[in-house]
Amino acid sequence: MRKLLVVAVLVPAVYVASVVIYFPAVVWHRFERPAASALMDLRRAEALAAGREWKPRYEWVPLSRISPELQRAVLTGEDTRFYEHAGFDFEQIRRAWKRNRRTDELRGASTITQQTVKNLYLSPSRNVLRKAREVLLTVWMEAWLPKDRILELYLNIVELGPGIFGAEAASRAYFGRPASRLTRDQAALLAATLPAPLARNPAHSSRGLRHRQALIQSRMSRWYGGRAGLATEPVAEPDTGRAPPPEEVPAEPLSLPEPEPAGVESTADSIP
Repeated sequence: MRKLLVVAVLVPAVYVASVVIYFPAVVWHRFERPAASALMDLRRAEALAAGREWKPRYEWVPLSRISPELQRAVLTGEDTRFYEHAGFDFEQIRRAWKRNRRTDELRGASTITQQTVKNLYLSPSRNVLRKAREVLLTVWMEAWLPKDRILELYLNIVELGPGIFGAEAASRAYFGRPASRLTRDQAALLAATLPAPLARNPAHSSRGLRHRQALIQSRMSRWYGGRAGLATEPVAEPDTGRAPPPEEVPAEPLSLPEPEPAGVESTADSIP
């Protein structure tokens, strides 16, 4: 009995400690940009295990240098109530639960804050302990970080292709321009790759990807005005005291399988 009591006390204490160690990092990332993310580290380990060379593309830019069209496209496709909820969209959780009861396809209701926590600190696994950590860290992140900062983190670390992380790297790889100069059409196409960026390729878009892009554009037009494909005015890039990055990332078009893998967890909202 005594041993059971020790285990009953020790296991929760160890688990809480395993979560608390992340708390300073969350506060740190209110002010500082991350050098890498847990997902980047995982992809690096996978590449090394497979004997592949790992050359990630990742370039941090402030939110002011990410096209408002891309910000709106991502919110439209992934988390329409981002600025209204406190980290969890309970309406989407309810819908996902009802949908999952009717079908064998697993769909989630993760908000942008939850995705940021998962990508930055945790792993993509679906075990209960990892999900519990995600819940606690989501509450902590929402308490310490402004919404714009959370969105800035998300758009800079989100996986958008093999070895491609963040809006800037993806914009240059797929469209040969900085994220500040994306048009609405390009922004919607890039956002349409989520939540399966390794199976949806903007360089060789499938009919399904174009359909998802059209849905995002249609909703953006209704909610934000303007018309699909309308180019945004180029945003002047501030003088940072260093040479600007090249206008285009030299790369061969990415050839990826188009069908979405079975069991991919769809994120929060809206666009199927």
